[in-house]
Amino acid sequence: MRYYLVLIYILFFNQVFSQDIQQVEVIKNDKQVEQLFDELGDSEIKLDVIDLLSQPALNIGFEKINDSYSSYGADVLLNFNNNISRSWSEKFSLNPFYRFYFLNKTDFGGEGYFAEVFIKFSNIEYDRNTYFYDPMPNEPDITNEEIKVWDIAPGVGIGRKWVNKKGWTFEYMLGFGRYLFARDEGDDTPYIDDYSVSEYRPTGTFKGGISIGKRF
Repeated sequence: MRYYLVLIYILFFNQVFSQDIQQVEVIKNDKQVEQLFDELGDSEIKLDVIDLLSQPALNIGFEKINDSYSSYGADVLLNFNNNISRSWSEKFSLNPFYRFYFLNKTDFGGEGYFAEVFIKFSNIEYDRNTYFYDPMPNEPDITNEEIKVWDIAPGVGIGRKWVNKKGWTFEYMLGFGRYLFARDEGDDTPYIDDYSVSEYRPTGTFKGGISIGKRF
């Protein structure tokens, strides 16, 4: 009799345990991502802390989650660094982008590893030096002037983003682009009437950093 009671108890416990396992089983799909969009929001604003601490510069971004696999948005950079010893700098840039998310993208949508294509519209400042080889008395051998131009740079980048259940985000990103109107070879001109002109304006540009944001 005890044997039958033990057997019935084991069968009953096994059935209840199996039901509990089925109840806590989680299947990630696009429908769950849409529900999380309703809870966390599909828009995000973020701040690049690296630019803020190193320049100082203010780099604010906005991202719109399109679906589980992609997003689009733009970054705006305002550079407040007035250090004239620097040979060049981006004083302002507007950077629209489009992203493709991979791997664990279905957790919250717009999360995980991503690849990005972007285009930068930049206002650039750089130095131009004029070297005099037969200067007049009491005149300097070298004169310096600051040049301001606008340029466009398409580029690509990769990165990683995390999102918690409160909607806070953390990401890092690294990308490179190339200016369309920059000249090569350091922009040196030959000697003209006992002087030459040298200016340094890079042909490439960097986009990236570490950002903290919030979904809404």
